[in-house]
Amino acid sequence: MGFMNWDDLENPVFARDGWSVKDACVAYKDGTFHLFFSAFYRERWRERSHVVSVITRDFRKFSEPVLHLDGREDKWTGMCSPNISIINERYYLTFNSWGDRHRNRRKNQLFCMESGDMISWAEPFQVARNITEGFRAIDLAVTRANGKFYAIWKEDYPEKGRMVRKPLIASGPALDGDLELLDGHGKPTFTMADGKRSTKIQENFEFLEVDGRWYLLSLDYRPHVPVLYEMDGAGRNDADWLNWVNGRELEIEIQSFNTNHAANAPFIADWREHDGYFYMIYAGRTEGISHKGRGNNKLGLARSKDLMEWEVPPERSG
Repeated sequence: MGFMNWDDLENPVFARDGWSVKDACVAYKDGTFHLFFSAFYRERWRERSHVVSVITRDFRKFSEPVLHLDGREDKWTGMCSPNISIINERYYLTFNSWGDRHRNRRKNQLFCMESGDMISWAEPFQVARNITEGFRAIDLAVTRANGKFYAIWKEDYPEKGRMVRKPLIASGPALDGDLELLDGHGKPTFTMADGKRSTKIQENFEFLEVDGRWYLLSLDYRPHVPVLYEMDGAGRNDADWLNWVNGRELEIEIQSFNTNHAANAPFIADWREHDGYFYMIYAGRTEGISHKGRGNNKLGLARSKDLMEWEVPPERSG
């Protein structure tokens, strides 16, 4: 078997009875795909969110959970929204706490854990606490450039006497220390292909460096549509990281499992060195009622040679 036996795959590639699975990301190492996702399911008397990882060699058979974080030991209601970044041959798994509207009323916060093999992980640490303390922060993604880390997340941010949901971008020499908002406020701009600024809420981010250019994958919220933006600059100056232009919607085929949300919380892996393709893993659902409004999410896979035109495997039969 080669790197990816595409002709043997069927969508959805991953689902589990009783679970709503979304916010997926994936990395490949030594013949194994490491898949991370949010799993929402009922645990005893309440619905809880978990950050789960499983491994697979073919996207047909999956291990039992290798990693299963729920935040219980630190009295969080749950954990969710993982994102994986490979930096200097180390793996950085970012995620956020979950449940600020539930029993403990603690605001969602940002976390990261580090590994050399995606099996053994160091203890999680909080990211950008100096900025997020007291505010709701979710969907953290990180990368490294110019000798420092850059981080983006969505926060309920105070502006002109009211709370607004905005993406923030910050940087710093280390993720486990204080970060500094870029240019004093950190709110990036998102411009669409027609030159108009996007008015949608942005979330579920991923930094991508492709052939020397920086891109930002984001989910345009309501409706949930994946959009790929290009950095307006080379990334050598902090100001470049605040301006994202030429946003283009990534269209994913509707199949029977994703008739309601077609491609929620997408993540792109650049695996061209193996077979010439980019791969996208994404969540699809047919309803938004179950799992406290998150719906019956399952994970689909798509691939592309140019980041614009995407093909999907056939639907799973039965």
